[in-house]
Amino acid sequence: MKSSVSNQVNNFKKKGIIEFNNIFQKEKCINLYNQLTKDREWGPSLFRSQKDVILNPQYKKTNPGKGINNLAEKFNLDFIEKNEIIINTLNFILGIDFEIILKKFVVAAPSHWIPNWLKGKIASSLAANLGPYIKEEFRDVTYFRGIDYHMDQIDFPNSNPDFITMYVYLNDTTPEMSPLHVIEKSHIYGPTKFPHFINEVNEDYVIYGLDKNNSKKLKKKMLMGNAGTAYIWSCLTLHGTQPQVDKDIFRISLRYLIKKNKKNKKKFLIDKLLPTDKKVLKTRDDINLKTHKQKKKKFIRILK
Repeated sequence: MKSSVSNQVNNFKKKGIIEFNNIFQKEKCINLYNQLTKDREWGPSLFRSQKDVILNPQYKKTNPGKGINNLAEKFNLDFIEKNEIIINTLNFILGIDFEIILKKFVVAAPSHWIPNWLKGKIASSLAANLGPYIKEEFRDVTYFRGIDYHMDQIDFPNSNPDFITMYVYLNDTTPEMSPLHVIEKSHIYGPTKFPHFINEVNEDYVIYGLDKNNSKKLKKKMLMGNAGTAYIWSCLTLHGTQPQVDKDIFRISLRYLIKKNKKNKKKFLIDKLLPTDKKVLKTRDDINLKTHKQKKKKFIRILK
């Protein structure tokens, strides 16, 4: 294994996350970003009316899927997906026959995009995915406005935690651009339900674990970077975002979910790092999925 890949893999072992500074050509990322900004009128016109949402609620299948209403699949992304360092790193973590199970663009929506009637509703939400409120023709990307710490296993109840997330910044991402925040080493407790047992210590550390008797002080980190910077984290690594600050330049990124091939019985780093024999039947406990109403509980907001 080449030294650059070896160093990255060692970071993944220790912290559950890898950072690739400027690994992809910045010009290509910015060009892709510019193409996307010209694709539609980004702003309030993306949203459905309040009346339409009330009369025709749509809380399921409002985000792009693999082969389903997915703008990312219309672009040639070989400069990312065939990058030698990325390929070698994924081979070591997941095996040479890894599978991209999903790729999509994610957009951090500024406040001035959001209709006034919707702002109060999403302000109290722990996971402000805006898909249900977006017009159907524009649901080929995922829109969000802040989300509390969660693990990507949240979307796969009763499944093995045998995949990673790769996140690519397509434009320069500063603290005002809704950067990712991660909690290093948070994968050590295995899959846990959202919202998680987590308390903020200070701006650098949190207490996280199964409960107050089984928890640790862990370091959190804000992920900032130029266009072309990428991150890989385990599906059990806690991460979240702050809302995008109101400005004309907004963040568009690429999010990949990449999985070990279930037919491959060999053991790779993903098998050794994560408790792949552990499953949770229910990955979240914050909403009634049938009514999409948040339960009346007092949750600690970590990202403020």
